[in-house]
Amino acid sequence: MDKYKINECMEKLTYSQHKLIKRLIPEIIKASINTFHNYRKLQLGDDKDIPYETVRILEVLFDLEVGGLANFKVKGKSCRELFKEHHIAMIQPSDAYM
Repeated sequence: MDKYKINECMEKLTYSQHKLIKRLIPEIIKASINTFHNYRKLQLGDDKDIPYETVRILEVLFDLEVGGLANFKVKGKSCRELFKEHHIAMIQPSDAYM
């Protein structure tokens, strides 16, 4: 499965749109055509990744929400959860100035 929905987004374009965007995207993301094709071929589980700024540019180009280009979810814990686990009290911003 593709790591990112680049191909899926491009498949929704007409032939002429697809041809144009394939030529323009490398300029827009400041990468070579080969790099762009490598981004399109990334698979889930691959160690390689696309720089965050480039992902955001592609999301804007394809009119996607933040995180909408990825075919995966990032899992993690919030600071609040980590502090609770390690028994560290959260200091309220107003408390720091008293």
